[in-house]
Amino acid sequence: MSVSTALVKAMSDYYYWQTTSPREEKSGGLKIIAIIIILMIIISTGLVVIIQIRPAANSPSSKVRVAILDSGVDVGTTLQGKVVAEKSFIEPQYGYDTTDLTTTDSRPENVPHGTLVASLVAGAPNAEIVNAKVMGSDGTATSIALVAAVYWAVEQNCKVISMSLGSSPVLGDPIDGAIDYAFARGVVIVASAGNEGDSGLAGTSIDSPSVFAKCISVAALKEDGTPADFSSTGPTFDRYMKPDLSADGWVSSGTSRYYGTSFSAPRVAAAAAQLIGHSIDNNITYSPGSIMTALMKGANPMSSYPSYVVGTGKLNLQNSIALLDTASQEGVLPALSLVYPTTLPIDYEKLFYNDTYDFNLRLLASGSTTFTVSITGNSPGIFDLPSTIDVNQSLLVPLRVLVPSSGPSVLANSIEFSSTDFGDTSLNVTFELSDAIARVAFDISHTTWTIDSSYGQFREFYKLLTENDISVTEIRNSSATTLAVLQQFDSVVILDPCVVDYNETVASDTTVYSLPFSGAEKQAYEQYYNAGGGIFLATLGDSYANITEVNDFLSFSGFGLNPVEVPSGSNPALVSNIYSHIITSSVTGFHYSGATVHVPGGAILLAQFQPGADVLGCKEGPGGGRIVVTGTNFFIDNYGLSGQYEQYGTGNDALLALRIVLWISDQL
Repeated sequence: MSVSTALVKAMSDYYYWQTTSPREEKSGGLKIIAIIIILMIIISTGLVVIIQIRPAANSPSSKVRVAILDSGVDVGTTLQGKVVAEKSFIEPQYGYDTTDLTTTDSRPENVPHGTLVASLVAGAPNAEIVNAKVMGSDGTATSIALVAAVYWAVEQNCKVISMSLGSSPVLGDPIDGAIDYAFARGVVIVASAGNEGDSGLAGTSIDSPSVFAKCISVAALKEDGTPADFSSTGPTFDRYMKPDLSADGWVSSGTSRYYGTSFSAPRVAAAAAQLIGHSIDNNITYSPGSIMTALMKGANPMSSYPSYVVGTGKLNLQNSIALLDTASQEGVLPALSLVYPTTLPIDYEKLFYNDTYDFNLRLLASGSTTFTVSITGNSPGIFDLPSTIDVNQSLLVPLRVLVPSSGPSVLANSIEFSSTDFGDTSLNVTFELSDAIARVAFDISHTTWTIDSSYGQFREFYKLLTENDISVTEIRNSSATTLAVLQQFDSVVILDPCVVDYNETVASDTTVYSLPFSGAEKQAYEQYYNAGGGIFLATLGDSYANITEVNDFLSFSGFGLNPVEVPSGSNPALVSNIYSHIITSSVTGFHYSGATVHVPGGAILLAQFQPGADVLGCKEGPGGGRIVVTGTNFFIDNYGLSGQYEQYGTGNDALLALRIVLWISDQL
């Protein structure tokens, strides 16, 4: 049995399998979007569970077209008379190698994925299915096809688009523009959050297209109503909240049961269709903003779980209908609005005196309006927000908090957004403050990966440092990296610089790119080091990063990365050849996969994978500057710091990560 189909978990009569479809591949210059169906459960007892979507108490009579962009649909007894338009986009003009103009289900992994999704949408009595086939039998689609299918769905007068598919967000993603196009034309867009949550270890993992603000991102719940371990989580790399709400993430067919956010999204799409139908039946003017707000505000709160896991809560169609009814007057948009999230900071964020905190709020309303902003609490002056905000249904609103250098240890405030048209909505912000022993910046301005942030794969690193009273701020704008900015910090951790990813700005000609350091940035960092600043650079090998660009940046220090990568294979190994230094005190080993390091004369070798394969080194300059360089990020990522690599040997990843930062911050 191959690795990708290996049995990963067994429980009673349930067998969990991972799909063999690649999560994300690149082929012929076109991004491939993998179908979201990470977990499949075979029920060996032959148990059959019939899935029903509970319709509204008084089901709407007005028909609403719902486009399903998926693997095609087999029109059987369940869907007879429900499918009103069909088209396949699987042909070379959309980037495929073959042509398949059939609209029947291509059955990726031998699973009738599109048919299952359509059956869930058909649970809405007023839903008419528009079948847009974008997935072949390998479970992938091109982004060009997906964009074309969105435009076609709008032409077919669809009022809802449902997408149970996704990929990692990339630069210039054309699907973002397609969603804006559809939203502006009155279409509600719903998509699966993704199946990469990995019990929360992955951190930021919301897929495209659901990552975009005008697309409803749906997380998955298990049969018992708790969040599914596989369901992707937020917040996003761009520091706004996702997912938006949750729904059951499973479906049964015959003797098989399938799990995934693929099956939570169509439930919300079906609910959207019923809300639109209800609005039409009752002469309630509707918009994508009113439907999105009603769905999110109407969800049952799940206060035991954070918003970045479950959104505003579990889908509740009846609550959403009641909101529309009570907030509406005949022929007028409902008086609905929502600021999301409703509380900050994130549960694991820790703030210190003199910090700066940034987050992008999502402000939703039924239509175009002006919100008046008012702040009450013990420290209203710490917020940088305009007094009025113009919103047309959906807007990202930058919130900046300038934490004072002294004063109360608890800052508690409420921010109210008031609209004469669509009512009031509020955000509660409470910071518990303490003094930091050091101030550190995570420089993520040279990574192309959306997982590289304190919300993403370095969340546990962030928590490790802040729990030890080290303030952490992110540097996100490379053009603002000046000596004056760097000297606000005792040290800077440069995370995954010059890693490569795909640029889809021209969708038909996808290119590989990285983010090199400018001459001004290199000079600023060299001056910072010479003046006594601390630097820790951690990136990966030539398979993932442009090490020529990394070495160009490191030239002032004498360090460099070698093309040789260790160990062979895809799994990390335990580095146990540790050399004595205050950094490595009590460290017996750490986990590694990446480039070997050239440690220059005058520097100190800290660890070797094997003789001749240096992997960690440090250096102290005459001006007191300190630098540590490694060719891996494994021992500082969420998995390393949560002990997930212990199967490859017992190490001290957290201890080493902390001691490196303490040393470069002049705390050791």
